[in-house]
Amino acid sequence: MSPSPTFLGRFPPWVEDYLAAREAKAQKILRVLQSQIALDRKLSLLDVGCSQGQITQTLARHFGLVVGVDYADEEGRREGFHFVRADGCRLPLRSDTFDVLLLNHVVEHVRLPQILLDEAWRVLRPGGLCYLATPNRYGLMEQHYRLPLLSWLPRWLANRYVRWTGRGRAYLDYPLSYRQLNRLARRFQIRNQTAAVLADAEFFFRDDPGLKGTARWLRWFPRWSFVLLMPWLPVYILTLRKDENSLEGGTGDQS
Repeated sequence: MSPSPTFLGRFPPWVEDYLAAREAKAQKILRVLQSQIALDRKLSLLDVGCSQGQITQTLARHFGLVVGVDYADEEGRREGFHFVRADGCRLPLRSDTFDVLLLNHVVEHVRLPQILLDEAWRVLRPGGLCYLATPNRYGLMEQHYRLPLLSWLPRWLANRYVRWTGRGRAYLDYPLSYRQLNRLARRFQIRNQTAAVLADAEFFFRDDPGLKGTARWLRWFPRWSFVLLMPWLPVYILTLRKDENSLEGGTGDQS
């Protein structure tokens, strides 16, 4: 993973909105997880790319052991969970350890996402579940820099686009297409939750003030319409389950 000691500093115009939405996003993640597994205090959670830990802290109320991992230990980090400063592509954690793993808008920040997905597989217990959310490379509006079609462009032109618009010195992210995501996660049992979340937006986004209005009109669209639009939706939400009979066979490093 690339170092990101000033991650929030990359988005000064809307950093307050980013922070204000953390609790709502945590509730959405929680509802997606609850649709797939029965949560209880015996389960363990690993949040890779936890940043300041707003989401990690909220989810910690529903798990017994919670660990947040990030490349940088940012100021203002929340409490209520164990923090490990580490590269998500080289986790200093035992194999087959965690019941649930979060990759919430992390994959697009990694140059070699296959290594990140392989590490997620390694540290998950057999039967464990990974929640993965990430922007679509072919979404019309790039999610981090808020520039139309930015992620469609070749890297050299995307870098110039970012500089021309005053959004930064270079385009630092690597969003993936749906086909690329499926290829990277092929070891897992993949369930695309995107259409289900959009079809019941009033439930999944009910704590997000910015999406309440959107949820009202999304309910009139049948689920199959979201499936047809999948290649161009702005964000994908997947759950990845490690097979019950899979064993990594090693213990890796210890935290």
